[in-house]
Formats: sequence, C-alpha cells, structure tokens
Amino acid sequence: MDDVTIIAYPGFRSTSLLSLVEGRSRYMVPFGGKFRVVDFLLGGALASNARRTIIYNNYDDDLEEYVERHGPFKGQEFPRVKVMSREQNDTRVCYELIMDSNTGYYIIYNGDHPAIIDFPLLMRRYHALRKNAVLFKLKFGGSATMAHTCLVTDQASILAAVNTAIEEGRQSPGLFEMIINLVQIKGVEVSEFPVEYWPLKRVTDYYFINHAIFRTPDLFNLLFRTSSIQSRIEIERYANLGRFANISNAYISDGCDINGTVTNSIIFPGVVIGEKSIVRDSIILPHVRIGDGSTVVRTVIDERTEPAETGLNVGHRCRVGSEEENIRNSDYSRTISRGITLIGRNARIQDGSNIGGACYVAPGVVPGGPEGRITLYNGLSVVK
Repeated sequence: MDDVTIIAYPGFRSTSLLSLVEGRSRYMVPFGGKFRVVDFLLGGALASNARRTIIYNNYDDDLEEYVERHGPFKGQEFPRVKVMSREQNDTRVCYELIMDSNTGYYIIYNGDHPAIIDFPLLMRRYHALRKNAVLFKLKFGGSATMAHTCLVTDQASILAAVNTAIEEGRQSPGLFEMIINLVQIKGVEVSEFPVEYWPLKRVTDYYFINHAIFRTPDLFNLLFRTSSIQSRIEIERYANLGRFANISNAYISDGCDINGTVTNSIIFPGVVIGEKSIVRDSIILPHVRIGDGSTVVRTVIDERTEPAETGLNVGHRCRVGSEEENIRNSDYSRTISRGITLIGRNARIQDGSNIGGACYVAPGVVPGGPEGRITLYNGLSVVK
C-alpha cells in the first residue's frame, strides 16, 4: 500500500456526547480502556504501510500534539501524518494536499469514530472490481448502509471532483461529504466491506459500546492483540493495587492506584480510587481521582486534565449514580438515558454529596460550591 494516501475526515460536531466532546474533538475521546479514537486510525495507517495519512479536524484541540507523540515504534517508521485544522477545510487546500501526497490511490472515510479496518484487504477488493472509484458501505453489526461509507478512488477521479468544486465555487462544512458526492455524480461502483466500527452518537451509546467490547471475547482480543493500535496517554508505571483492592470482571489500565472494590467497570490510565470506595458498572476516564468510602454506580466520569493538587473529582463518602435503569435525564433525554450518569471533565463532587441516576454535571462545575455537599435527584443536571 505504499502508493495509497488515507484521508480521515470528521463528522459534524454535535452536542449529543455532551462533555465528551466539549473542549475536544471526537478523535481525542478516550475509548476502549486505554486508547483515544485517533489511535485506531493511526494503527490502521501503520499496519497498512500507507505512504501518507491526512487527518482533517473540525476542532482546535491537542490532536496534532498527540499524533506527533506516536512517532516510530516497534522498529517501524510511522507513515507521514498531517493534521489539518478547521481553518484549512477548503477545496483549494484539499487540492494542494492531494498533489503533495501524489499517490495513485486515496482512501477517504469518516475517521473520528473508533474503527478497525483492514485497509490492505480493502485495496484488494477495490482492485478486483476494476473501477476507478468504489464507494464501500461499511458493514458492521450485521448490516451496511450509506450512512457509513469509505471511498476508494484513483488520483484522477478525486482530482476531477475537487476541480469541479473549485470551478463551481462550492464550499461546505462537510468538505469530504461534498467531494464524495461529486465523485458519485461522475460514476462510482457501490459495494460492501466488513469492518469493526463503533459510531459514537450519544452518551448512552458510548457507555454500552465500551462495555460490549469487554463482554465480547472476540472484540476484546481483536482490540488488545492488534499490535499496531497504540495509546499515547502518558503513563510510566504499572497499576498499583492497595490492601483494600478487590477487582472482579473489570479492566484496569496502567498507572492506576486502586484501593477499593471495582466490579464490571472500565478504568482508564492514571485513575486513583480511594480506600473502601466501590466502583460498579462504570467507566472512569484517565487521571480521575475518587476519594475514600465513595460509591460510583452506572456512571461515566470524564477525563481529568487539571493538576492533581486541585482536589478530588469525586470526594469522600459520596454516592454517584443509581441501580435503576429506567431513568432519563430531564434536560438531555435523547443522549442520557437508561440510568447512566455523566460527570464532566474536571467537575468536582464535594464530600458527602449524593448524585442520582441519569444525572449530568457539566465540565468544570463544582455543585454546591467549594465547601458544600449537594443532593442531585434522578434525571437532573448541573450546568454552567
């Protein structure tokens, strides 16, 4: 595949993931216990030996810095990767990138959802069809639709589409959806291709997709035995299990300090769980700190990015979440349901607080003030 460029483009930004996409692109969302979504894209590019990988982003965050940290590993030189920011999403820049990469073929797909795609097999299927451009409907979960596609095309076909857009003065927030449509107008074969693909649409989807991976042995083995998928969430040590640690049916990543009971949960790198705390049926994202004697149930606690010295994300003797599954959030009923609670990035729940099921605490919020505990009943939110 040394004559192929992979182009990943983002989907439209949506608030349906709430804090998970507030302050970050979907590429940078933590996923699968220790990864970020972009790790799947980079892993596929490495495994396929693509000559060039271009990642379009529609949010200015740490994506470029994170990608640069991947660098060469396992004795292989990582393919050249270029991250393009939202200011550069126009057709002329796209034309220049295609000319600069100058490969015979291009793979274009929505890359800000986690996916495992066998790009070499995709290219073999493409060549077997003997067409200049093929639009593959991605088949996952037993079906394939036009909602999730991957375009494989030769250079002449994509340049013809981009030139048409430039000549007609076309612009669109969905630059590559527009280009794919123009290629279709000029004639494209439609086929199907099997992949592992996990569209992240709502908070509840995020919760259940992550848990499904760990409950499905084939998916778990695929994810954690695919050596090209590497995380660059910075952790320099193994997990530490304290004297009160009790782990069952859970994934514990590197760099954690576990001093409580963790059951049926996914614990990302750098998490601290205090003495005699209980974490059950939950997802705790990187570097979160939970105090002593607290209980966290059916909850997603978003990543901690501020220094540890500023306090705990969940204080001592708190109760967060609920066993009840038939609760919707009253403010965000479409995205938070089935009793799942979401605590936003760098939010702080004060000692002794009680947060119910299907609740939402926005990023950076300290409910009740710096000194006060709070009771947040089922389905309620605290926003800025």
